[in-house]
Amino acid sequence: MDMTPQMWPEWYDGRHINEVLFCQQFLDKHPMKCVRGRLFTVDGLIEDEGQIGNLILEKISGVLTANLSKTVANLLASIKLQAYSPPLPIEADRIHVANGTLMLDGRFIEEKKEIVQSRLPISYNPNAAAPALWLNFLDGLLYEEDIPTLQEFIGYCLIPSNKGQRMMVIKGNGGEGKSQIGAVLSTIFGTCLLYTSPSP
Repeated sequence: MDMTPQMWPEWYDGRHINEVLFCQQFLDKHPMKCVRGRLFTVDGLIEDEGQIGNLILEKISGVLTANLSKTVANLLASIKLQAYSPPLPIEADRIHVANGTLMLDGRFIEEKKEIVQSRLPISYNPNAAAPALWLNFLDGLLYEEDIPTLQEFIGYCLIPSNKGQRMMVIKGNGGEGKSQIGAVLSTIFGTCLLYTSPSP
């Protein structure tokens, strides 16, 4: 059923979309910031901007039936302009996780209010049991003295800078389980990318 003028959203006058008003309302409902052309939300960097395009399409398809792809692209560009932000601060005192923010002083904040550079796709659970399967796996793969080195490297991965200046090479025969370490790290970090200012 076609919408009557009384049903039109505020940003539509029957012929044209008011891009400024549309973007303001969109950003009120979906807060985000645009840093160097990339969009960030409370969950970190948006890897696939197609999901934002899809949200825009859902909103405008009720009033427009032609030139949808061009309109979506234009509105996405306008959203980026209105959401412009200087580089987000580097936060070396906290780790953002799926269910909140873990401060390095031990406090845990159970909310996701601030727009961040990155957020790990795992939840923090201070009462979680020791990872017996993982520890047994490491015990069978590495020498005992090498396990702290791996733990140290994973810790460097959590630092929002390159101050650690470290890389890790695991050498051994095939089929021993070395690639499983990479699989576990991939699960922990997901597609979480560090987005920092280039070095001067």
